[in-house]
Amino acid sequence: MIPITIVAGYLGAGKTTFINKVLAETKSPLGVLVNDFGDLAIDHDLIQNDDGLTYSLNNGCVCCKLNDDTGAALESIKNKDISGVLLEASGVAIPIKVANYGLSWPGFSLNGILSLVDGQSIESLLDDKYVKTTVRDQLVQADRIVLNRHKKNIPKRLLELNSDIYTDREIQNYPEFIQDSFLSEKRIDDFQENHYAFKTSSLVSKESINKDKLKDFLSTNPHIHRAKGWIRDQQHQSWLVQMNKGGCKFIPCSYQTQNRMIFISTESINFQSRLINRFT
Repeated sequence: MIPITIVAGYLGAGKTTFINKVLAETKSPLGVLVNDFGDLAIDHDLIQNDDGLTYSLNNGCVCCKLNDDTGAALESIKNKDISGVLLEASGVAIPIKVANYGLSWPGFSLNGILSLVDGQSIESLLDDKYVKTTVRDQLVQADRIVLNRHKKNIPKRLLELNSDIYTDREIQNYPEFIQDSFLSEKRIDDFQENHYAFKTSSLVSKESINKDKLKDFLSTNPHIHRAKGWIRDQQHQSWLVQMNKGGCKFIPCSYQTQNRMIFISTESINFQSRLINRFT
């Protein structure tokens, strides 16, 4: 049986970064299934894995529709020489529903549900009337939690929802952290069937982007919960953009591509030329 570890957590919690740390340190090949939310495979391109071992499931939130892509990917990866599978759920996925693959798909077993938490935004998210139920489900249903970007004591509200919490500073060896099964005996069925309906918007453009104008756009539109992708500025410098409710970062990179970004929000964004011109 091939163990599947579900890597869950709200938008921008650090799931892709966590997976890349596991891949960088592992001595055994791992398969990765990435649930890209939107029509651009941004997360797939951010995963640093061997060729042929990463599969993009880009038909929306995998917990809402157990689509054929997931089954086909599992069947294909089952015949690879791998020691396990990491399934990165979308940032609004209900973990227990994603875990059904590990619980029921032939040839696989569920290793556990790991939820990532952004310490800078978790308390405000738990108060957000639109997403607090989804965020709470991701915490309560996890077998283990990793708290990122948090320098103070673990919030009491978080401990009340799930006490099996590790900070990112405590993890010395990422492959060992997920190697042995950490699946608890609890199984939770009282999840919210229809979580808040997020909308995805794509920006694809060959025009140069002013990153200060883009950052201003992101900060002045609170309905945007997540944005990620690549842009190229007027000096032909490429930047990896990572925005969540905790803030926005522009990381210089050498990846040469046209502007490609995904926005996840509670309102639709129509990236027509008039709007794109605001960033140039």
